[in-house]
Amino acid sequence: MSDISDSSRSLSPVPDMPLGMQLLAGGSVRFTLENIPEGERLPVFREVFGRTVLKYDLEPLRDVPFEVDLKFQALPGLMMMSGRAHGSRNRRTRETQAADPTDDIGMIVNIRGAHRVTHGRQELVLGDGEAALVSLGEVCSFTHRPPGDILALRVPRKQFAPLVPGVDDCYMRLIPSTTPALKLLTGYIKLVQDDQNIMASELQHLVAGHVHDLMAVMVGATRDAAERAEGGGLRAARLRAIKQDIARSIDRADLSLATIAARHSCTPRLIQRLFEAEQTTFADYVLSLRLARAHRMLIDPGRAGEKISSIAFDAGFADVSYFNRAFRQHYGDTPSSVRAGRPMN
Repeated sequence: MSDISDSSRSLSPVPDMPLGMQLLAGGSVRFTLENIPEGERLPVFREVFGRTVLKYDLEPLRDVPFEVDLKFQALPGLMMMSGRAHGSRNRRTRETQAADPTDDIGMIVNIRGAHRVTHGRQELVLGDGEAALVSLGEVCSFTHRPPGDILALRVPRKQFAPLVPGVDDCYMRLIPSTTPALKLLTGYIKLVQDDQNIMASELQHLVAGHVHDLMAVMVGATRDAAERAEGGGLRAARLRAIKQDIARSIDRADLSLATIAARHSCTPRLIQRLFEAEQTTFADYVLSLRLARAHRMLIDPGRAGEKISSIAFDAGFADVSYFNRAFRQHYGDTPSSVRAGRPMN
């Protein structure tokens, strides 16, 4: 049988609800066919997931192996599907629409591998990193070729349409991979997917709202929605991307506000405002990460023989005296006392 796993919660049957919808009711599910013989993969996926959850008809591609390894995550007002899938043509027909009447809106973000999308009589082939908006209430199809990496988002029309004037005119417009909001969206979703504290908390509503904001900005948000996005989804996505960049570069003594601003194509003042909104500063945030990194190294038995000055440099400090003062002020103890495991008198 296929491998359906849930990393964030225990599944409880819901009376009178199809199996697939039980699995997706407010949680996170991984669906993979890696342990299924290749010849049996398509029938299993078609019956267990395609017709139950996605409401798609699946047709195999003769020249491409069928592979599925997808993660589904349900938030209030947002369904996310990410992972890898290729080797089939997945269609929403008149018949499948009758079984799943919806006016939801979808956004296909093609991570890797040519992705052919049809929407009524329109056709579009998405290249790596490109995206498009579709109406799931229309006859449409999706055909992905290897490597088949994808991110798909599904949102209720009643929540998304007010953010975009003439949303029906936005379907099947190619969104280039270089679109700033698209880059922020994919980075933001990856970060929140990896953060189980967010994905399993009351912050789900906030995350879904941020994703709506970013999607709207990509396709032409109203003025009010764009302004809201600047203080909501765009701000949150930028800040998370910047924090991730800082964490990757924390051991570099040349890490600075200017270098981070240049890498993210924004002004130093914008970054300062992002941190001010969190009641801190760029410098204080960097210092706290470096001190925490140094503290972990000091109590690591594997580094017991290293000089404290070496640990300071590895944590990104260029001045050992400054490191000692900052460490003592932050932890109320000296680095040598922390390493020895005895509090300072």
